[in-house]
Amino acid sequence: MKKTALYKQIQLEIKDRIASGQLRPLDRIPSEQELMDEFKVSKITVKNALTELADEGLVTRIQGKGTFVAADLTPVEVKAPASEPEPVKVPLIGFIIPTMKTTVIQKLVDYMEMYLKEAGFQMILSITREHAAEESRAITALVDAGVQGLIVFPTEDEKYNESLLRLSLDKFPFVFIDRFLRNIETYTITSDNDGGAYRTVTHLLSKGHRQIALISPENANTAIEDRTIGFEKAYIDQAESIDKSLWCHVPLEVLRSEAALNYVTDFLKAHPTITAAFTLTEEIAGLTWQALQRIKRRTEVELFSFDNPDIPHVPYVQQDEQALARSAVMLLRDQIEHTYDPQHIVVPVQLVFP
Repeated sequence: MKKTALYKQIQLEIKDRIASGQLRPLDRIPSEQELMDEFKVSKITVKNALTELADEGLVTRIQGKGTFVAADLTPVEVKAPASEPEPVKVPLIGFIIPTMKTTVIQKLVDYMEMYLKEAGFQMILSITREHAAEESRAITALVDAGVQGLIVFPTEDEKYNESLLRLSLDKFPFVFIDRFLRNIETYTITSDNDGGAYRTVTHLLSKGHRQIALISPENANTAIEDRTIGFEKAYIDQAESIDKSLWCHVPLEVLRSEAALNYVTDFLKAHPTITAAFTLTEEIAGLTWQALQRIKRRTEVELFSFDNPDIPHVPYVQQDEQALARSAVMLLRDQIEHTYDPQHIVVPVQLVFP
């Protein structure tokens, strides 16, 4: 049998206190902070409990003063008839994603819904379409809707927006997945971006490549930063000199426009010595493939992608979306059950050679 939801436990306790006479009409209910301390729960859990009590007419909430037992309430009104059990309400979890265009995110949504359901939650999905302002609005809307926690896949151009900072400061249950904000102490799940890039470039170097292009979106989030770091580490550990003129970080405003293919094509044309290209996203891999075909160098340049670009015979770094989703739900559930111990879990990746 599933445990009673935390907000429901608080409701039942307050109802018992009213029914027993411990709390009488017009008595002040303990404050939100007092209830948070007593039950060791988050502010949103307390708000949900008090809101439902107010909806039932058992308490009255007065802005700036607190919550009080309803004036015209008698103890016998508090307990519902035994023959009318309360409907079971499944606690909600918000999952905020930047897009549904990539295979990785599509798989994450599928696995996240499955593991949240297994844990007794219902998922609400919100898509920001890679806009930080939409991300802030989504966080506010989901918290106002009464979600018990959030899983956030930040926008491509990560920003320290106030909503994300507030979640951390309030210790609201939430988990960053894939990308995260550095120097914010919170729960984070990522793939081994550094290690995946390191192994890929080491593999290419072992095959004799030295003029290896790095092609990626603008270096504006932790996933791209870590993959870039892994690329450079491979050269350093092999004692090879690195030519950073072969690095192409496509500006986000260009990547989101029709000029993206021309941008990558012009870069490849300007660097005819490139013998291999490591693309840091599946979207960039597709653009690079098209650009190489345009300049008739497809067979001359070995292409390797981070994430499956769904291009025949192109090897790639495979993330474990199932493990990412399972770990995110586990950490979120731990927070909701009153354990607060921020940590960063790194999920292994593997190189796939189709």
